[in-house]
Formats: sequence, structure tokens, C-alpha cells
Amino acid sequence: SPSKSEAKSIPRRPKRKTPAKKKAPKKLKWDAESIIKDPKSPLATANLRSILCNPMAWTCLDQADRAEILALFPDRDHILDADTQDARPNLASLMNDDSFRYDCAAYTENIAQGRHDPEWLASAWSAHERRKAGDFDEFLVEKLEEDWGVGIPAAMRTVR
Repeated sequence: SPSKSEAKSIPRRPKRKTPAKKKAPKKLKWDAESIIKDPKSPLATANLRSILCNPMAWTCLDQADRAEILALFPDRDHILDADTQDARPNLASLMNDDSFRYDCAAYTENIAQGRHDPEWLASAWSAHERRKAGDFDEFLVEKLEEDWGVGIPAAMRTVR
């Protein structure tokens, strides 16, 4: 019989390593939809004017996107090489345009106030339609008469 030192060692099964847990891909916090709708979006506090006037904001777009954006310009004053393949915004003139400055600030403010939220927009459009239909006319006439202490002649009242 073999001695203890000569005893055959019993092969042991190697310990199985537990497989590494696969982490689910991290969901992006800001996708194209939420970044323009969520009041906590980085766009709500960004300097949108500087972002849009960065030349890379234009060069990263494909030709179809560029054409779509240029078609939204109210006039050709801020377009260089208009009606050509090389048409592009005149970034220098946009940076000095007060309307562009105001609109960029208003857009970021609207994001911060939640005015791009689908529910808010639906409510705003509903109110717009009600005002257009005259639902608030009587209230506004009464308020004006009360605030100013004058009566509005019947001939001047809105008839719907």
C-alpha cells in the first residue's frame, strides 16, 4: 500500500469563475426628444446663440438638413452664397442681430419653463382656439370697463 507521501492526489475540479455580469447599456439621459422638452435640459441654461454660431454646428449637418434650415430663414440677409450649393448662414451677421439674440434667449427660456412639453403645448393650443372663438371676449370687456371705469359702446364690441 502506498504511503501517504506517495498517495496519488485526487484531481480536483477547478472552481468555476462566476461570469462577469453584463451591464446593460447605460440609457442616455438626453436624447433628441427630451433635450428640447425637459425643463432640466442642458439647453435650458446653454448659450444657444454661441452654439448655433459655432461653425461646427453647420458643418456637422448633411446637405438636406442645411437646406431645411436655410429655408426657415425669414430673409436672405443672413445667408452667404444664397441659392448655391455652398449656401450657409452668415454667422458674423447673426451674432450681431438683436432678433436672433432675442429668439435664442426666448427659446432657452421656453425650454426652462416647460413650454415645449406636449401637455403644455396641447393646453396652449386649446386656449388659443378658445380665444380665437371669442370664449373670453365678454370677460375681457368687463375687465376693461372695470379697470378703466368706462363703458364700451355696443357698436365697438366684437360680434361673433
